[in-house]
This record gives sequence, C-alpha cells and structure tokens, in this order.
Amino acid sequence: MTTLDVWLEAFDQPVGTLARSDAGDLTFTYAQTYLDTAAAHPISLSLPLDERAYDDRIARAFFQNLLPENNQLDQLIVRERLERSDIAGILFHLGADLSGALSCLPTGTERIKIPGIFERDYDLIDTDQLVDIVRRLGNDQPLPGELRDPSPVSGYQRKVALTLLPGDRYAVPKPGCGAPTTHILKVPETAFPREAFYEAVCASLADHVGLDAAPSRSFWIDQYEVILSTRYDRVVADGTVYRRHQEDFAQALGLPPRLKYEREGREGYRYDTISIATVLRQTESPALSIDAFLRATIFNLAIGNTDNHAKNHALLYEAGAAPRLAPLYDLVPITLSAAHNHNLSFKIGTADHPDAIASDDLAALLAQFDLIGPSARRFIEQRLVPVIAPLAQARDVEGDWAKRFDAALTQRSARLLDQLAQVIEQTRHSARGTRHQG
Repeated sequence: MTTLDVWLEAFDQPVGTLARSDAGDLTFTYAQTYLDTAAAHPISLSLPLDERAYDDRIARAFFQNLLPENNQLDQLIVRERLERSDIAGILFHLGADLSGALSCLPTGTERIKIPGIFERDYDLIDTDQLVDIVRRLGNDQPLPGELRDPSPVSGYQRKVALTLLPGDRYAVPKPGCGAPTTHILKVPETAFPREAFYEAVCASLADHVGLDAAPSRSFWIDQYEVILSTRYDRVVADGTVYRRHQEDFAQALGLPPRLKYEREGREGYRYDTISIATVLRQTESPALSIDAFLRATIFNLAIGNTDNHAKNHALLYEAGAAPRLAPLYDLVPITLSAAHNHNLSFKIGTADHPDAIASDDLAALLAQFDLIGPSARRFIEQRLVPVIAPLAQARDVEGDWAKRFDAALTQRSARLLDQLAQVIEQTRHSARGTRHQG
C-alpha cells in the first residue's frame, strides 16, 4: 500500500490522505482536523467536504489530472518502472512539485510549499541563462540541472514556470525553498506560426471587451517568439507570493484528462453544456459565473478558439468559501492553424464545428442556462452584443499575420452578430405569437 499526505499551502497540516491499495485502487479521505477548520473548503467540487472515504472511481480522476502531460511523466514511468495507471506511485515522486497550491507527499513528510518572499527565496536569471532556457525549450531539450523547472506545469506546450521580480527581473525559486512562481514562459510549437503573438492579442482583446483574462504578452528571445503569462492562481502582496488553490473543470466534473473534449465522452459522463452548467451553479455567485462563461464562450467563437476544453477552464478557491470562476487563459485562435483539429470542444446546440453553428444553436446554448424568451433577448442585447460588436469592426493593423487574424475575427464576429440578431427576432416573434393566442 502507498499512502500520501495531501497538503494545501494555506494550511499547516495535511488536508487529507490519498491511499493506493495492493490491488491498485485509490481512496481519498479528508483529515478530521481539516474538516473541523472553519476555513476548510473542498479540494474539488467532485470531492465535497465529508468524513467518508472517496473510492477509486471519484478519486482517480481528480488526482490523475494533477499529473504533467509532457515527457517528464514518461521519463519517470520508465525510470521508476511504474505503470501509467499507478497514480499514487507517480505522485510519490512528482507530488511535491505539482503546479498549483496542492501537493502530495509521503506520509509523515513535512510540507514543502510555502509562500515566497521576493528578497529571500529567489535566484536571478541573467540574460544568457534566459536565452539558454528558451533555446532548450524550443528544441525540446531538458533544462540544465540548476535551472530545472521547480514547479512543473501540465500540458503539451513547451513551457517553464518563472518568477518576475520588481523591475522585470526573471528569477526561479531557490532549490528546496518551496516558494511559488508567478509567470509561465511558453515557447509554442513551430507548427502554428505566430501562436505567441495571437495568444497575446486575444488576451488583450478579451480585456478590451470587459472579460476577465490572465494578462499575457509576446516578445522575441533569440530566434524564438515566446509568450509570458501571469499565473491567475497567485497573489502577490507586500513582496510575498502566495498560491491559491485551483482546479480545472475536468477535475470539478470527475472526468479523466482524456475526456476533456465532449466528443471523447458519453452522455452523462462528458464535458458538455449540461455538465458545465452544473459546475457554474455550484460556484460562489452562480449568476455571475454563468454570465462570465457565456460571454467567454461567444468571445472564443469570435476569435476562433475551438480548443476551450475542460482543462482550459478553472475554478479558484478561497478559505471557507465556494469556488469562483478563474480568469480566462490559453486564448488561442486555433482555427488559423492548419495543424490542429477545428471541432468544438463542446457542442453549441447541435453544432460540433464553428462553421455549422446557426442561430438555433445559439438559442439552445442560452436555453441550457435558463435564458429563454425575454431573458435571452436582454442577455444578448446587454451582455453578448457588447462583447462581439467591437470585434466586428475592422482595425488598422500592420503586418500580414495581424491582417490575417483581423480579417477572420471581423468576419466571424459579424456572422455571430447576425445570428444573435436572428435569435432576438425569434424571441420577439414567439412573444407576439403568445400574445395573439391569448
């Protein structure tokens, strides 16, 4: 049997225990001392605060989603002769450096993750070191030993977690100090040229139309265009960095990583608008969360981001409170890439591809969130149109890449505006018919 203590940075005792039986089954149990704490919150919507032990069916999906989706995991499995299904065995080796506020450590081990103090806990990276890091990431090479990513981030993109100190100075946590990072530096694959530029532009556009998005900016280092994204699960106050617990929608829904797209699941066990609505209604402010998610969905359709899967939406937890919707991140116009699948991550109405979306599909999306008739019309006019209308206006941009994106953006946005206008007209026609029958 393998037993791990589960920690959150904000608490000075384990919040629970993850155990693997000799047969390979996982169980998770909250610590009674944590349940008795007024500031306690669940580590997942799929794992509500309770004294019972959660069985393998529920525990496995949450903890599997903590594992990195890169060659670090493959190397560990080979080196330690582990089975890919041995989640507890993998976390025994990788659980100290999971990307969020949560860590999994061998039972009895002192906690590792603590807040970081700028003046004490970080080593500066000079320009030559930064260039070397980017070159290695760009060529899929391991980082040098002294600069190994101290806070692995999951995902397939080539990325490293860094800290940005005052004065735009790059740094990494001192070895063994347990301090958090504040930013993620990514070197996108060359299969999608100018991806970093596009992601930064989309983050800026999201902010421009009033959406809550994690700040990102792109720039060149050596011959590589990189993107630097601010971590939304960090708080910096008075020179100290704190982690905030977060989970993605796959974890909240109890879905394994392979089911992050609706098309991979089955009815009742997939990432679709029904399950999304279930998550949003469990947040601290359900109405605000639904509002934000629908506005983000229409924005993603406008920019061509069809890769807004279950692991690209998240919840943030604060002490003793229900979670709230996290800022948007990974806003990439995938439809501009010939190397990627352009199918929707979750269906809009009956449409599984952006080109197949009709006004009836948008009406069905709103209806899934109880926005029907006059309430749907008001929501479109007051909340969706203000997001899309500015994007439908052609901008004076320079460069072929920017012009390509802008042309696609204005075309998609104008089409969405027309379809939303049709939904409005349909609700008015329906209202007139109802009055006539009365």
